[in-house]
Amino acid sequence: MSINILSQETINKIAAGEVVERPLSVVKELVDNSLDALSSSIIVEIEQSGKKLIRVQDDGVGMDKSDLELSIVRHATSKIANFNDLFYINSFGFRGEALASIAAISNLEIKTRRRGDISGWKLTTKGGKDVEILPSSLSEGTITEVKDLFFNVPVRYKFLKSDFTERTKILSTLEEIALANREVSFKVISENRVIFSALKTDKTINRISDILGENFANKLQNVNADFDTVYISIYFTNRDNALQNKKHQYLFINSRSVNFPKWLMHCINLSYRESIPHDKYPGILIYININPSEIDVNISTTKREVKFANEKAMYDIIYKILKDSLVSQSYSSIPNMNLTNNENHENMNLEVSRTNINANENKNILNPSYVREPKIEYGKFSFSKQNYNIGKYVNVFARQESFSINDKFDENIKVLGQVFNTYVIVENQENLYIFDQHAAAERVKYELYVSQINNNSIKQQALLMPENISCSKSEAEIIKANISLFKEIGIDIDEFGDNFFRITAYPALLGDMQIEPIVKNVILDVEDLKNIEISQKRDKIIRFACSASIKAGDNISLIEIKKLVSDLFKCKYPFTCPHGRPTAYKISLNDLEKFFKRK
Repeated sequence: MSINILSQETINKIAAGEVVERPLSVVKELVDNSLDALSSSIIVEIEQSGKKLIRVQDDGVGMDKSDLELSIVRHATSKIANFNDLFYINSFGFRGEALASIAAISNLEIKTRRRGDISGWKLTTKGGKDVEILPSSLSEGTITEVKDLFFNVPVRYKFLKSDFTERTKILSTLEEIALANREVSFKVISENRVIFSALKTDKTINRISDILGENFANKLQNVNADFDTVYISIYFTNRDNALQNKKHQYLFINSRSVNFPKWLMHCINLSYRESIPHDKYPGILIYININPSEIDVNISTTKREVKFANEKAMYDIIYKILKDSLVSQSYSSIPNMNLTNNENHENMNLEVSRTNINANENKNILNPSYVREPKIEYGKFSFSKQNYNIGKYVNVFARQESFSINDKFDENIKVLGQVFNTYVIVENQENLYIFDQHAAAERVKYELYVSQINNNSIKQQALLMPENISCSKSEAEIIKANISLFKEIGIDIDEFGDNFFRITAYPALLGDMQIEPIVKNVILDVEDLKNIEISQKRDKIIRFACSASIKAGDNISLIEIKKLVSDLFKCKYPFTCPHGRPTAYKISLNDLEKFFKRK
């Protein structure tokens, strides 16, 4: 096989394919340029989720004619001058590839006017060819229009996802950018309709509320740590407000939204390990402002990865901040914690003031020693112990086949009572049963719910006062796309203004409960499962809704216990809850007699 030298056109298209993966890539690069241009207002407009049009307008510093001409030349950039500048990156874009790559696979138009100039300029090019620059009249700033993306790279266009998926990815990324840059106003227009808007603000909590919803923002606590080379601000949920998934976890470094490195996720998980259940997750937003020489942002083309020069020091600091905050006695206030700098970080002084979002209150001075994960050494002791092998006598329920088809309950059920407000004990047909009341109630409610749906016989409970839901723009898109699915399972939810929805009725079998948390948490799972069958989505929602059944810790009467057990044994699959956990533990009379040496 002979070796060929590729044409410049082919080289440009290949390079563009590496930089521009989808419409989101273009939006991200153009918005980054607007932020680097010191803009205070950015407007993003898309048509067909960016496939037909992407238009980004800002009020930044703009460009003169010579800079405009160089802007689409590959590896031409205003962000760095030489290789050494890569060790002190203080901008969002710096590779000099973005506009050149975008120009190679679209019809590109850039209008710009530099601050202080009396007029501006317009550049147009088709597929990177036929570049033309003419005078233009416009306000100070830059307007970039990208039309017919991938028009000359049909293979790449063919592999784009649906408009819904591409639009959702754009919205989610712009929400992250807006969360990281509260001093900038953002507006997103799709098909001539405003779908996202956030005014600039001087308070981070206000921006969080605008993007992620007031309900979520009200659950957050805030703690800040200030050193010579790094400032850390963390907004986090406490043990009482853990979430069902990892959706609301964000890391921002120098106003750049990036992925969590593994060591930082380990740090967060370790901090929360004793504060929340293993199947729950914290909502957390970490803002880090650090000397650019202490990080490397040039390790991936997407600029989503950042490496710290001293990961261990950052780990120790963030662990201490979170751990000290989570073990605080008061969870109704938002602590502001200021750590005075100490080079060795061995004796950090913590100044803690308990505040609400808007007002400072009393300050308490703490002086704890610096916390590291303790190394545990066990003393050299000798233990002598007797081994009682109970397992060979007692049938510890772990498999469904432990019960036979003859395990049926009738009117001869003898309820012995409830223990630990979690388990109920019942005697029947020479067998002793211990039921997990929550798992059993979930199974009963789940099968009843499914039966009503399949028979179109859902009995609804109308709400005297409708429940209102506020959410982010991307979440709103997902809810709107699944309204019919919710109605199918008996939850009446309708759009009620921008980013607001109203719940007016829900299945009566769910009992007296709030439906908003079910919708909010389930819809996040639906987003991750958008490519699965509708029936699977429906089943996931039903399973989650049924988790609001009788809980561990609920004190239930003997009559309620008898009904629960009777209903359970009418179920098709009585021996596991909808999530796969066992519902019962069985000990036969024969097992007991063997254990007590009666046989």
